[in-house]
Amino acid sequence: MDLASFYSQFRDETAENIRIVSEGLMALEGNGLEGEARREQIDAIFRAMHTIKGSARMLGLEAVGKVAHTCEHILAAVRDGRRSLDRFLTDELLKGSDAILELVAAAIDGKPSSIDVDALTSRLGRGLPQPSPAVESPVAPLVEPHPPVDEGSSPSLPRGGRERARQTVRVRVDRLDRLLNLAGELSIGRQIEEAHLQALEEVKALVERQQRALLTLESELRRMRLSPAQRELFDREMNVALNAGERIGALVRMQLERIGQHNTHKAQLIDDLEQEVMAIRLTPVSTLYANLPRAVRELARDLGKEATLLLAGETTELDRKVIEALADPMVHLIRNAIDHGIEPVDERERLGKPRQGVIEIAAQAHGGRVLITVRDDGRGMDPQQLRETAVRKGLISSEAATALSDQEALELIFMPGFSTAKLITDVSGRGVGMDVVRTNLADIGGEVQVESQPGIGTKVTLSLPLTLITTRVLLIEAGGQLFGFPASGCQGTVWVRRNQIRTVEGRAVFQHHQTLTPLLRLDELLGIANGHPFTAATRAPALLVGGARRPMALLVDRMVDEREAVIKPLGPLLEKQRRYSGALQLGDGRLALLLNPSMLIQLGRGTALIAPTQDQSARRRARLLVVDDSFATRELIRSILSAAGYDVATAVDGLDALDRLRAETYDLVVSDVEMPRVDGFTLTSRIRSELGKTDLPVIIVTSLASETHRRRGLEVGAQAYIVKSQFNQNNLLETIQQLIGM
Repeated sequence: MDLASFYSQFRDETAENIRIVSEGLMALEGNGLEGEARREQIDAIFRAMHTIKGSARMLGLEAVGKVAHTCEHILAAVRDGRRSLDRFLTDELLKGSDAILELVAAAIDGKPSSIDVDALTSRLGRGLPQPSPAVESPVAPLVEPHPPVDEGSSPSLPRGGRERARQTVRVRVDRLDRLLNLAGELSIGRQIEEAHLQALEEVKALVERQQRALLTLESELRRMRLSPAQRELFDREMNVALNAGERIGALVRMQLERIGQHNTHKAQLIDDLEQEVMAIRLTPVSTLYANLPRAVRELARDLGKEATLLLAGETTELDRKVIEALADPMVHLIRNAIDHGIEPVDERERLGKPRQGVIEIAAQAHGGRVLITVRDDGRGMDPQQLRETAVRKGLISSEAATALSDQEALELIFMPGFSTAKLITDVSGRGVGMDVVRTNLADIGGEVQVESQPGIGTKVTLSLPLTLITTRVLLIEAGGQLFGFPASGCQGTVWVRRNQIRTVEGRAVFQHHQTLTPLLRLDELLGIANGHPFTAATRAPALLVGGARRPMALLVDRMVDEREAVIKPLGPLLEKQRRYSGALQLGDGRLALLLNPSMLIQLGRGTALIAPTQDQSARRRARLLVVDDSFATRELIRSILSAAGYDVATAVDGLDALDRLRAETYDLVVSDVEMPRVDGFTLTSRIRSELGKTDLPVIIVTSLASETHRRRGLEVGAQAYIVKSQFNQNNLLETIQQLIGM
């Protein structure tokens, strides 16, 4: 029998069972379950692993089955009390779960895998009696096989069970995506039909106007003296024109009524279809939460901190695409909370805080959107430090930084390249985390806001659309061009007159609800101003953006319409620009660019004034020194950097590097740690103290991954710390560019 058709189902079921295992292990470790509750949790984990093992063997995936069998054997020992589930064993079982997912991907999707199954199962089973290959787990499986069923007969399932089995069906995600796109295209078709209806209404009005004109003409002609023959001709032709007009009017009215009824019925069907598609694609936020406890646990362990995660609103539902887009932003938010927010244990005790930091994630529906908040009780953020960091990195001018309010200064963390980390590592410091958060959210029509109090903590709020089928947009005109503006990013519209505008600290403002609100012209913000004057005798509409606490008004030429629209991606050519987040097709076939409210707000507040980069052809090539006693590693890094356009020299150890640094000038040093004569830590320290090169950036690339070694790198003056086991050439190149701007 061809088993290929079952592979996709097995992959999905395995992913779900691994989720059960991971969540169960985290619950056993973190919640202190006892008695019957603990037993039930272990049983659930055991059943999930048992299912993976059995299905893998049936499909001939022996490597997967072998790892799952070993994990099941360990879990059986835990269940029977022959082994305790300590932190080490939890780590091992989680590694086994990760290995299963990788092996499944390798076997079914053809993805590469470097897992040594024999070595893995040997390590996992260390300290336990190994089961005989011919014998199953030492305890009876919890899931009994179904009794044999004769051909032609139905299994003796309870009626309720049979009915439940018929109520669900597995559907591939790409088919749901196509269904989503088709529903969106129908919405565009509805807008086109509405445009046709409007055209028919105009035809009807013209026919009625023509009839009135003919009747007026008839009345005037009857006052004239005409011969009987002329009068007869006039009456005959006038009656023909009036009758034709009446028939045309009646036909137009009838078609308007029919098409209007059809359009209303079709619109209702499209609305119902959109609701059904949305319901199919809605997924509880618990699927997003699934991997977060483990991420918190491992990040806290790697950084030498203690943190616990509290989750709320697990049943809140979101579009599957929205949840997928949130995966990376949530990891970045948690990483920032642990690395930058939660203090080390000794510091928290000194401040009178509990040893263990707390990260709270909560989701709740709010109108047609979902709000997800990520809160920590860490050190918070200092607005002045953020201003100084942005100026030091050349991301904003000192004048613009001084003009920012404290709340506006918090927005600086979303700028590309911004980071307050003293040491760049694989965890943080490369200045891409919060930038990724805002970019990913903007792509799906979401927004992000941050609040922070020094010494108390930070709260990040994500505002997300419930669905991606359609987006409510405002059609506006600015600089003679038509644009779309997400309705979710607009808090309202106002009329502004010239005599209402004042100037405060060089900024145009006007009074709105007892608040001085900054006022900017949208066409000037977009660089498409056509020079049309704004005189005292005229008024112009403006969009209110930026929230109730920090409002901003954007002047536009004209408000055109508000409607549901399907947003199309701009494609790879425009994917890196940030002023526009997509395009929408209008009913008449025209396209309008969709503005990105977050970027406009940054432009308006001056926080997007990124320093211009040097001309690539004019700038000199940066000179780098690579220090490593391993020829292979040294040449690998040298090749990567040379291919990126850098002038690269090498040294075989720290002493050789010191000699080269005394003789020549370099812009940056990349160094290993464990080397003969002078190691990397000593080299970095001597670069600072002995050579006096306090501003020379040093990147440490080493296999030493502990938090103690990272702290040692920071103490001796390194700017970045990259672990070889997590080495990625893009990370290295991005780090170098961030440190030297080349």
